[in-house]
Amino acid sequence: MSERKDYTMNEQKSIKGCLAGKILWVDLSKDKFWCEDTENYALKTMGGRGINSLIMLERIQDNTKWTDPENLLCFGVGSMVGTMAPGACRVDISTINVFSGGKGSANVGGFWGPELKYAGYDNLIIIGKAKNPVYLYINDDDIQIRSAENLWGKDTFQTEEMLRAELRDKHIKIATIGPAGENRVKGSAIIVDTAKAAGGSGVGCVMGDKRLKAIVVRGHGKLNVAEPEKFMAVIAEYNMKCIKQEGTALIRKAPLNFYANPEWEGWNTNIVAKNGQDDQWEYEKRIRLMNPQTGVPNMVKRIRACYQCPTGCMPFMEIDKGEYKGTKGEGFWINTIMGHACRVDVSEPRAVVESWILTNKLGLDGDFAASVISWAFELYEKGIITKDDTDGLELNWSNSEAFIEMLKRLAYRKDIGNLLADGLTEAAAKIGRSSEDYIIQVKGQPSIEPFRVPKAWALAVSTSPVAGRHLRGATMGNTRYGPKPRVGSFNVIDYENQANGVYWQGKTKEIEDNLGICNYVGTWSGANFLDISDFVQLINYGMGLDVTEENLMDYYAPIGRNMEKAFNGLHTNMSRDDDMPPKRFLLEEVKSGPYKGFKIDEDQYNNMLDEYYNLWEWDVKTGRQTKTLLERLGMKEIADRLAKKGKIVKK
Repeated sequence: MSERKDYTMNEQKSIKGCLAGKILWVDLSKDKFWCEDTENYALKTMGGRGINSLIMLERIQDNTKWTDPENLLCFGVGSMVGTMAPGACRVDISTINVFSGGKGSANVGGFWGPELKYAGYDNLIIIGKAKNPVYLYINDDDIQIRSAENLWGKDTFQTEEMLRAELRDKHIKIATIGPAGENRVKGSAIIVDTAKAAGGSGVGCVMGDKRLKAIVVRGHGKLNVAEPEKFMAVIAEYNMKCIKQEGTALIRKAPLNFYANPEWEGWNTNIVAKNGQDDQWEYEKRIRLMNPQTGVPNMVKRIRACYQCPTGCMPFMEIDKGEYKGTKGEGFWINTIMGHACRVDVSEPRAVVESWILTNKLGLDGDFAASVISWAFELYEKGIITKDDTDGLELNWSNSEAFIEMLKRLAYRKDIGNLLADGLTEAAAKIGRSSEDYIIQVKGQPSIEPFRVPKAWALAVSTSPVAGRHLRGATMGNTRYGPKPRVGSFNVIDYENQANGVYWQGKTKEIEDNLGICNYVGTWSGANFLDISDFVQLINYGMGLDVTEENLMDYYAPIGRNMEKAFNGLHTNMSRDDDMPPKRFLLEEVKSGPYKGFKIDEDQYNNMLDEYYNLWEWDVKTGRQTKTLLERLGMKEIADRLAKKGKIVKK
């Protein structure tokens, strides 16, 4: 491996544009707030999630639990957000992961992030717990902690409506939790703009634990860029790239339309049916769900876009007939097909749309909900639980009414929903009777992801520092995602050559999340018309820094991933074993379809994992970081803390 330069924050003197300039701290226990400068944090990390991770490493004591008032709930707006950079709308929400006790992170788009920066803040850090339900009101320098007693118990749609009526300002942007977060359901999301869900890691659960119902933002400021003429010139160039990219037209029709073709490859590579019993879903069910005339696509009324997105990908749905007539909302996604359809074997299109919109209203993480409920369905099928345990519900596959009812019981911790709300490990410990054999989770977090067929996907999901999600490096063979051109010719099902793509894609995602650029216009899926060289120009002309592709890929990207991994090392006992796929996919084969007989080969997966660790410069035997690596990244103090705990390899 070639020697890499030690890039440190001292190489950059100042940031001249794109940032709002302040980090806002709010202590809910003491009803006070204060600010600190953003610049030094951004010089070290570039912004967004990187700043959140750095603050968590520096400020959270090693023995802190997610339920402690000292736990931080961090909102990090990407450094490009609020400018005209394409797709620059994303916000990272970081906290202690409620499933693992390590680093937790969720990512969300919409319009809330730009509004926070226009109010003057790049990051918002919440500490403490309110005695009673509150919401946070931020209007430039006017910051108030207000009572939310009248909002507590309301769903996310009702909460937005009531806040808009109370504040009488149509321009406010709102991030809120629903009943699930209030009830501390571990798989709770924070919902932005009624439909954009920050799911994963239990961020909504932490917000509910702090008794913070919502964060309302209104900003009247503006952002500067370092070199306006050059910045606008590259924006014009990127807009042309967007128009010419063939994926743009497809993404503007909504990604779910790929699945309208029952022969599309995603049906065979990305689907897990009936809680992992198979990786194949029957043709007639695919057709019923996604028929353009009678299925889900027929309910799409228009496509919405997040702030500064040149494509748009969010379908606004409306059910205009049948039992659920009148239901409408935004956000039906490919994960909806994976979780709310295939996972519980529901192919009735209106029921699937209803269940997804209800999930947003309740403030549930859709992946978590589908995972824990489909697990309960399988236990019911196998006789491990009965109607006595489900309070009369018949949890039969394809029973959409039971699935929708289970969503409500989960969010309100009612009956069996209360058992599932704390996660599968806790539920299985109470049920016993081999129920743990059917759990599918990564680092304690339930997952709906595929593992047996797409090998790079399995590697990316299993090694994600925040567990169980694919947007930390997932690729598909040598043609889908990943660096271009890829070395060699290989397919999605192969083990060879996959680690390099996952490594590259993981690094680019670090950069995108720190800049706040949606990876659907960045390097992954969708329109994906931006690349690393484009990020360099945005940073240099927008922020006024002098970075190169080497800077981004060899310093800013690795420090982001290594901060999260270091946090896990300080707060958990995670090891190489925690980067393995769920056991079910190592033991059970795909039962039908073109990949019948496939499962994860443990030896070949371990070879792939070895290569992946070597690329990141982590110790192959343990999966731990090395002292040499962290010191080169300017993380000597963190390395010393890990050394005291015996969580680092001294080489």
